[in-house]
Amino acid sequence: MTIIESFHYVAPTSLGRMARYLQCATASILHRFGLRPRKLAFHRHHHSGVPIVASTVLLTTVGLLSGCAHYKYHPAPLSPPALSQVLEARSLDDPDLRAWMDHSAGFKPSSWPMREWDLNSLTLAAFYFNPDLDVARANAAAADAAITTAAAKPNPSVSFAPGYQTPNPTQFITSFDFSLPIETAGKRGYRIANATQLSKASRLQLGQTAWVVRSRVRATLVDYLFAVQAAELLRREEGLRNAYVELTERRFRAGEIPLPDVTAARIDQTALRLTLRNAEGQVHTTHVALAAAIGIPDSGLAGKSLIWPEINRPPAPASLPARSLRSEAIQNRLDVQRALAQYEAAQAALQLEVARQYPDINLGPAYAYEEGSNFISLSLSAVLPLRNRNEGPIAEAEAQRKVVGAQLLAMQSTVIADTDRSLGQYTAAYTTLGEAERSVNQLQEQQRATIRILQSGETEQLTVTAAELQTTVAERARLDAIHQAQLSLGLVEDALQRPISPGTTQPLPSGAPR
Repeated sequence: MTIIESFHYVAPTSLGRMARYLQCATASILHRFGLRPRKLAFHRHHHSGVPIVASTVLLTTVGLLSGCAHYKYHPAPLSPPALSQVLEARSLDDPDLRAWMDHSAGFKPSSWPMREWDLNSLTLAAFYFNPDLDVARANAAAADAAITTAAAKPNPSVSFAPGYQTPNPTQFITSFDFSLPIETAGKRGYRIANATQLSKASRLQLGQTAWVVRSRVRATLVDYLFAVQAAELLRREEGLRNAYVELTERRFRAGEIPLPDVTAARIDQTALRLTLRNAEGQVHTTHVALAAAIGIPDSGLAGKSLIWPEINRPPAPASLPARSLRSEAIQNRLDVQRALAQYEAAQAALQLEVARQYPDINLGPAYAYEEGSNFISLSLSAVLPLRNRNEGPIAEAEAQRKVVGAQLLAMQSTVIADTDRSLGQYTAAYTTLGEAERSVNQLQEQQRATIRILQSGETEQLTVTAAELQTTVAERARLDAIHQAQLSLGLVEDALQRPISPGTTQPLPSGAPR
C-alpha cells in the first residue's frame, strides 16, 4: 500500500521570480504549515542522496505554494458624505484647476482667479471637473489594462508527490512533474489585437464624451447669455411701457381718448411684467444649468463674468458647404471611428475563435524515484478536437462581426442625416434672422423719422414712445432669432464633432486631472 501526499503550484516563468519565491518559502514554511526538519528526514543508511533532493524539492514546492505576492491589495473605501463635500467645494477659483490648465492644456491666464470666462476657458474647466469624463477615463484605463491581460502567457505548473511504502516506511518514493502549456495558431496575437482595438474604441469614446461635455457647455452658455440679453431688453421695454401708460392716462384725463385705450395699455404693461419675471427666472435657471454642465455647483460659478464677443454674429450658411461638411463628418466623427475600431476588434475575435480549432499543447517532462530506480519521462498532451471543432463560437463571432459592420453602416447613415438636417435648420434660422434684422432696421428708421417730426412740433411724445416700443419688440424678436441661429449652429457642430470657428475650443488634454 502506498500513501502519497501531493502539492500543486502554478510556477512563475522567470528564474528571478523563482528565486524570490524560494527565499520567501524558507521564511514562511515553518509558520504556515507547522513542519519540522525531522518530518522530512529519512534514515541516512537508505538512499542517502534522495531524501536531501526530496526535502529540497518539497521545501521549494511548499514555499511556492505559500507564495510571496507581488501585488498587495490596497482598500479604497468611498464615503458619500465626503464625496458630497468635495463636489460642493468645487469652484472656478480652484488653484489646482489653474495648474492643470497650464500644465496639460498650455492655457496661461494673466491673473488668477479669472474674472472673465469665455467658451474656451469654460470648456477646459468642464474637462477638469465634469464627472462624465472621469467615468470615461476610468473605462479607458480598464480597456488599457485588458491589453496586459490579453498578452499574458499561460504559466507552467509543477506537481510534487512524495510518499513511502508500507509496511516498510523507509522505502521512499517520489515523483516530480512539470507541465509547460504552449499556445498554437497565434491565439495570443489575436487576443492582443482584439484588446488593442477595444482599447482604441474606449479612447475614442473618451473623446466623444469630451465633445458631448463641450456641446452641453456651449448650449447652456448660449442660453444663459441670451437670457441675460432678453432680460435687459425687457427691462428697457418695461420703462417704455410705463411711460406709454402714463401718457395714455394723461390723454384719457384730458378727454382725448376713451377708457378702452388705457385699459389695453395697462393689460400690455401687466403682461410685460410677467414676461420680465419669467426672463429673470430663466437667467437663474440657465446659470445653474451651465454650472452643472461644467461639473461644479452654482456657487462655484457665482460672480464670474461670462463673455462671448461674437455671439450675435453667427456665420453665413454660404461658408458651410454641405458636400464637404458631409464628407468630413463621415470620415472624422469620433463615433464613426469608434465603430470602425469595434469592427476591427470583432475581426480579431473571429480570428481567435478560428485559431481555437487547433488545440494547444502541454509539454511535460517528469521525474520519478522508486525503489532505488530513477525514471525520467517526457509527455506531450493536447485536447483532441473530435466532438467539435469550435463551430459554435466561430459562428457567434462571425455573426457579431456582421452586427458591428451593420452598426457602422447605420452610424454613417445617421451622420449624413444629422449633417443635412442641422445644415437645413441653421439655414432656416439664419433666414429668419435676416428677416428680423430688416424689420429692426426699418422700425429704427421710422423711429428716427418720428423723433424728427416731434422736434418740428408736428406730433406728440406718445407717438414717439409707441415707435420706440415697436422697435424694442422687434429687437426682442431679432434676439430670439439670433438665439435660435446659435443653437442650430451648435447642432451643425455636433454633426461634425468639431467647432465651426477654429480656436473656440481646446482639444481634450491627455493628462487626467485626478
